[in-house]
Amino acid sequence: MNIQNPSPAQETLCILVSLGLITAKESETVKQLENSAGHLRSAINAAETIHLHVKVDDTDLLPVNDFIDAGAQLDHQKPGFVKYRFPGEVNAIFSHIKVAQEELAETESNRRPRPFLDHIGIDLREDTPANRELFDALPKLGGTMEWGHAAQGSSGKPVYCCHVEVAEKHWLYPKENGCPGIPLEFAFGPLIVNIDSSGCDLRPANPLTTAPDAIPTCEARSACSQVGKEQPEPAAD
Repeated sequence: MNIQNPSPAQETLCILVSLGLITAKESETVKQLENSAGHLRSAINAAETIHLHVKVDDTDLLPVNDFIDAGAQLDHQKPGFVKYRFPGEVNAIFSHIKVAQEELAETESNRRPRPFLDHIGIDLREDTPANRELFDALPKLGGTMEWGHAAQGSSGKPVYCCHVEVAEKHWLYPKENGCPGIPLEFAFGPLIVNIDSSGCDLRPANPLTTAPDAIPTCEARSACSQVGKEQPEPAAD
């Protein structure tokens, strides 16, 4: 993938910044992925697409006309969750329903202001031996870099959240100047959309900053009911 300037992906990032949906710093973090070294760069280069998952206050208030003018196409949506395909193999996902484990612990006083970039997704959609090798090496890579890591899914147990699923995910949690950075999601396998059913595999909290059992899981809260603003349901990419 070509995320650097000039490229359609770069133009997409500029549009999202101009619309106030991501910050210039968040955009720069995405662009710097292509400057990653070694195995990480190989995994990013092998991606079919990347996706930017942006948390917003209300998906009904998105500047849809500006998206269309920028060449974006609606991929799919449910109440509180919408995905657009932008030029440059960049997909933008917007949600106001819960998609991350940390959101289960949010209160009115500690709620993070929206919008913000919740995570950057690297989509390894093709189930090939080469992609499998790249994917399986990610936990060791994260350890070498002293990044946090969390795994989801396994053989016969896909990662299933809201109405989409993939075979497996590795999450890496970079550090930026000693502080937690934007999580990286490496999703392996084809994306399956299940419009009529829902799951609730939330993005795991950064294990370097949050004990895995400190926040209850979606399953423990029995939160997988009908999606909507009145009864928000977890979702995923």
